[in-house]
This record gives sequence, structure tokens and C-alpha cells, in this order.
Amino acid sequence: MSLNSLPPLVFKSFIGFDELFDEISRINHNKESNYPAFDVIKTDEKNYEINLAVAGFSESEIEIISLQNILYIKGKKVQNNSQNIIHKGIALRPFEKKFNLDPLMEVTEAILSQGLLNIKLFKREPEIIKPKRIEIKTT
Repeated sequence: MSLNSLPPLVFKSFIGFDELFDEISRINHNKESNYPAFDVIKTDEKNYEINLAVAGFSESEIEIISLQNILYIKGKKVQNNSQNIIHKGIALRPFEKKFNLDPLMEVTEAILSQGLLNIKLFKREPEIIKPKRIEIKTT
């Protein structure tokens, strides 16, 4: 069932969530590539890790950018055309992965080791939001 097929009545109590519904709709329509393979791991209540299989890519060929609650990971291999490759079985094509992050999530470090890119994430505590009483004025 898509968001467009839901009756408008469902959305009456959701005010200011337009961007969220648009993002859910985009996710519904976009099919992402499975390359490179990755795992998302929750190590405890506040810590997460993303592991990407990037064998053959060096640190200088990978770019990680966090922008507006989206984590972009891009890889572009610098080809060495001097080699006489007889069989090409290792995928070294360019890639771009995108992860939507909670606004409280921050990247703490990225480590490239033995063909795995490990990105550590930490979820900060939200600021305490106290109820606010709204004063009613009369005229």
C-alpha cells in the first residue's frame, strides 16, 4: 500500500511531517543497488556501526560526507590501465550509498581495514523537552 492510496483522514493529525511523508514515498519508489555489500549493527542503545565491503578501494578513493541527516559514502576507483588483466572478476565500479540518519545521530569515526570500511555512529541524548503551557487571552 502506498502513501498516496491512504485516505487523507489518516494524515489529519500529522502536522509538519510533509518531508517525512515525502521521504517515505521516495524510499518506496527507489530501489538501491546491493553494491557494495554492507551490514548495519547496533552495538548498544546509543552506538551503531555500518560496515561496507570495499575490497580494492584505498582511503583516498572513498569519500564520506554527512549532510542534513544523510550519510553519503562514495567510492571511485582510480584504474591502473598498465595491467594486462586476463580475467576481471573483482567489482571495482564506482558506488554511492546513502543512509538516512536520526537527527541525534553523529559519525564518530571511520576506519578502513582489510577491505572493510567501518563507520561508527553515536546517538546523542535528546534535550529534555518540557511541556509548555499556552496562555489563553481574552479580548
